[in-house]
Amino acid sequence: MPEDADRLFYLGFGPITAILIGVGLMPLRGLTVASNFTFAFVALTIVAGELGGRGAALATALSSALSLDFFLTRPYLHLAIHDKDDLIAFLGLALCGLLAAALGSPRRERLLAERRLGLLQAALFEGASAGPVDSGLQRIVDAARGAFPLAAIVVRDAGGRLLARAGSAGDAASAAAPTENPAALAATAERWDWREGAPLPATGVRLPLVAAARQVGWVDLWGDGRPAGNGARRALAALVGAVSMVIDARGRAAMAAARMPPASPSWSVGGVRRASNDHERDR
Repeated sequence: MPEDADRLFYLGFGPITAILIGVGLMPLRGLTVASNFTFAFVALTIVAGELGGRGAALATALSSALSLDFFLTRPYLHLAIHDKDDLIAFLGLALCGLLAAALGSPRRERLLAERRLGLLQAALFEGASAGPVDSGLQRIVDAARGAFPLAAIVVRDAGGRLLARAGSAGDAASAAAPTENPAALAATAERWDWREGAPLPATGVRLPLVAAARQVGWVDLWGDGRPAGNGARRALAALVGAVSMVIDARGRAAMAAARMPPASPSWSVGGVRRASNDHERDR
């Protein structure tokens, strides 16, 4: 997934850049004390935390402290510190880096929240626009799998007909393959762990799609093992509600179209339009 690729990229980017900064500052280590080099490492840790999350910031902070010790403090090229001031600089950098990692801006969470909001808007737009419901729902579930910690998502109508799906059972993080047995999925829903940060069930969960106090379908979800905070769970619940509205609106439109009588053919003479139904012919 794109989020996982970005996280892994910055998880390696930060520590490697910290080593490169230490090597690049080696010509200047005899001109000033080591504590003056800490600002560059702290700035790197903040950038890594902003772009890659707290894990990348933590790895960058630890690598920065080791890089400062190995390349810029005496004895050089050894993980040892002889000077008291250099020891203070090392400990200060480590503490500041860890603090920056802990308080780093949750940019990834903001981006995911924006993507989830876009999904809700798309679901509502699909409910109000014309076109086949299946294609609209397919776009929604494809985007939902990328925005939420899901291995797979399946949407069915009240009769069990498959409307849209994204992912497959083989994508689930659990060693046990997810089941699509409705009874098993519904039973999992009763044991759903709603604690903050708990992942969605890797064995699958079935949730009803309800609109206007009437069940219009089902949505089956499989977690991919990533933590799901309360914000993600609330957004997912709102998305399920929006999908219910989409299916219900399209179902009502189809029922109205089925009840509408076909238009009677007509003909015109001298600019006067007349209906050609049986009643007119009788007259």
